[in-house]
Amino acid sequence: MARKQKSSAQAADANGDEQALADYQKELAHYLQERIKPGLNAGAIPPLARSIARDIAAQEPPEAPDDGEATTDREAPTKGEAPDFVADMHDFQAELGADWILRFSVHGRDRWLTAEKQDASQHVEAPDPDRLVKMVDAVNQNVAR
Repeated sequence: MARKQKSSAQAADANGDEQALADYQKELAHYLQERIKPGLNAGAIPPLARSIARDIAAQEPPEAPDDGEATTDREAPTKGEAPDFVADMHDFQAELGADWILRFSVHGRDRWLTAEKQDASQHVEAPDPDRLVKMVDAVNQNVAR
């Protein structure tokens, strides 16, 4: 009987943690919808991204229950550490070349990267950096011919 009560208490705690995480995710989505408006000009994106990153880094998501399982996500920042998204994007843009504009887009669960020539003569999209680099390299090679 005591074992059954303990199991029920653990299930209730897990449900409470899941609800807290779901509430946090909804709050974060609402915050992003308020801050990111359609038609945002390219010059406003970097300062907006830095501002959003600072605001999100200042908040801490609800703690997940410690069930003894170690996480294997190597890209997840450690507690108290925020990823430097803007610096990563600058580094990646430099890798593409000075004549390319790099954008990161999110819609629902979808995400993608866009690279566009400054003169708007070329535009490529990809779901990840490796594919985008391959496409930009291919475009650059075709232009060079």
